[in-house]
Amino acid sequence: MSTVNLSELLIKLYDKQPHDAALLEKDIFLLGIRFVPPTEEHAKIAAQARLRFPINLGDCFAYALAIAEDDTIISIDKDFLKTDAKISVPK
Repeated sequence: MSTVNLSELLIKLYDKQPHDAALLEKDIFLLGIRFVPPTEEHAKIAAQARLRFPINLGDCFAYALAIAEDDTIISIDKDFLKTDAKISVPK
């Protein structure tokens, strides 16, 4: 997961569940997710994605990481279906 998207997740967590946020944040870091800081390559891919697809800046970094690593985006955000990335939308 891009650290940009980690930031988005933490913002939503503290906004929507302020009483449980600290515990939930701790749990997130215990899940074994690899957090990847954005690189210059990611920034370039994200910029091109923003110009090509109707996705927000945070989503552009999820897209960029997936493209750079030839991996799949797992998201409930159906906007990713409008991109050329591999996506898995849980039901």
